[in-house]
Amino acid sequence: MIGIWAANNNIYLVIVGVATLVFFGLPVIVAPMSWARALRWELPQQRDLTNIFGRSLGIVISIIAIFAFRVTQIPAAKPFFFDLMLWTFVGMLLLHIYGAIRKTQPVTETIEIGLWVILTLLTLCFYPV
Repeated sequence: MIGIWAANNNIYLVIVGVATLVFFGLPVIVAPMSWARALRWELPQQRDLTNIFGRSLGIVISIIAIFAFRVTQIPAAKPFFFDLMLWTFVGMLLLHIYGAIRKTQPVTETIEIGLWVILTLLTLCFYPV
């Protein structure tokens, strides 16, 4: 399974980069509270801290997404970048499982567990060998 589609990993990186920017990075930078509301989070009354954390996370997500485009031109960097993606996806998977077990997140976040499983498996399939 690992690397069975490695020959097409540039396409995968571009798709993941675009999707990450469009659905996570940019929306969280521009409107973190609207993004949270769409995912059914209960919003706090004091929002300054939440906004800055959301925007900070959005910037990190966007930078990683932009590097997905850059790494397509640097074959030697691909294993490191794929490892970064894998650890990020596994970390997000564990975080969402933990939230589901503790019942501290909306159902939309629990459903997101499936997304992190799929992204982890796809990343393994496109892993550069």
